[in-house]
Amino acid sequence: ARTTTATLASVDIHDAGEANTVFGGDTSVMVARPGKICCVFPLFWFTIPEGFYALVTRHGAHEDYVDSKGNKSPVWPSGLHAPHSPWLKVSHLVTKQAILFNTQIKGCKTKDNVTAFIDVSMILRVMGDDPEVTPGDDPQNVFKFVHEVTPVGLQAQLQDAQAEAVRTLARSVYHTEVFGLRNVSHSELEGVQEKLFSGEAMDRGGATTQEEKDLVGEHDYYDNLEAGFNVEAGASVTEAMKIRLNRQFNTQGIEILDVVIKDIILPDLIQSQMSQKTMVISQNAMQRMQQKHDMQSLLQEEEVKTLNQTHELDAKELIKDGEYDTMMAQFKMYQLHAENDRNIQSIETQMSIDVELVNVESNLTVQRIEDETRMETEKIREQSKADGEVNVANTKAEVDILMAKGELEVAKNDAKGEKAIFKAEGIAAPLNRKLNDHISNMYLLKAQSALAENEKLVIIGTKGGSAANSLLQADAALSSVPEDLEDQSRESILTEMAIATGRGDVRIMMGLPFSNTPMRKGTQSLPDRRTLDRQKVHAIMADRRKS
Repeated sequence: ARTTTATLASVDIHDAGEANTVFGGDTSVMVARPGKICCVFPLFWFTIPEGFYALVTRHGAHEDYVDSKGNKSPVWPSGLHAPHSPWLKVSHLVTKQAILFNTQIKGCKTKDNVTAFIDVSMILRVMGDDPEVTPGDDPQNVFKFVHEVTPVGLQAQLQDAQAEAVRTLARSVYHTEVFGLRNVSHSELEGVQEKLFSGEAMDRGGATTQEEKDLVGEHDYYDNLEAGFNVEAGASVTEAMKIRLNRQFNTQGIEILDVVIKDIILPDLIQSQMSQKTMVISQNAMQRMQQKHDMQSLLQEEEVKTLNQTHELDAKELIKDGEYDTMMAQFKMYQLHAENDRNIQSIETQMSIDVELVNVESNLTVQRIEDETRMETEKIREQSKADGEVNVANTKAEVDILMAKGELEVAKNDAKGEKAIFKAEGIAAPLNRKLNDHISNMYLLKAQSALAENEKLVIIGTKGGSAANSLLQADAALSSVPEDLEDQSRESILTEMAIATGRGDVRIMMGLPFSNTPMRKGTQSLPDRRTLDRQKVHAIMADRRKS
């Protein structure tokens, strides 16, 4: 439901698209009349917004909606409708929302002629849904509401019906019962009825115990019963009012969903009298509660004093008990100290005796161990001497055996060495001979070098000119001497090559510097390796003989 409204109206709007804005801004609007959209070209479609019952006309005459099954209905569904003739238009939009209509009824007389002001609201809607969806509804109700009832007419009828019903209702109750006229839920009504017909409701007086009297107060005997019956009567009356209004407006396509009595105002004098009664009860309850509070405060102070005195006596007793316990604890402590001193003296005496016994036993054990050690030492010493003599004898025997074996090996090695020396001398003899030949050749080369330096010398080969030609070719080949042979001349190299090959067909001595070469004569001038080996063997054999 929307916000409460006291009027019902219908308005003209520009087009169907602004229906939601208009209905949302004005709660009194129930019917809107959209205008025709102006356009240069005719439109073959139109739209209907959601949440409205729509009526469509053709040239001002009502046009029914035909669904896919061929069923006709005066109400068109929401959405886009195309293609359609351009002369079809939405003529009316009726809201599907529930309307909260409010009416203030003044000057209502109660049964005891007290004037009351009663504010009544009712919730209503248009019954235009599909009967298969909502039983009792009929789309024809929308057409009837728009063209026959109208919102203004419905407003007048509702105001008159409400005024009549409320005045009749007010005239049937007293002013003390008028506040019970309100809408009550079914569960609340059952609770009220249960209390009314229970045994508690028949008890005389409002409050039974003194505590309830202090907190709630005392009421008249019939106060609770009267309040409960007023609630029951008010609930039944509003339900009866709703049934009566539905009976009147259902035929016009309007359903009353609920009737609510919002407010009831009585004259100030009557309200003051009713309030004073409650105030007197409250004041009496407050006085009793204040007296009770004072008595409780006094009792509490007395109890506090009594508790303080009791605590002081208990504290003194506890102090005395503590002093007695302290004295007994000190006495026990003295006894424990005496017993401890006696035990310590006994332990020290026993400890000295035990120490002496341990010392004696230790001395005996040490003496016995020393004797055994001496005996074992002598035994080991004698055994060591015997073992040493045996080992010395064995060692001497082994040394003699080793010396004999060594002398045998030395003799064998001497024989082998002499044999090797003789063999070496046999090998070195041809070499010495070659060495002597080499030295002789070297002298010959020196002489030939002097000849080679003579510019007037002519080289003639022993076997013709071919040898001399070969020599000249070799000399030309050796024109570029390598760096490592810079200290030797080409003549010396050629001569050495000729001598080494043994085919020296050319007898020419070319200059070869021998300044850095030692002059050797025979075998004594050469490093004789054989002689050195022989000397080393003789030295080794001499050392072995000495050892």
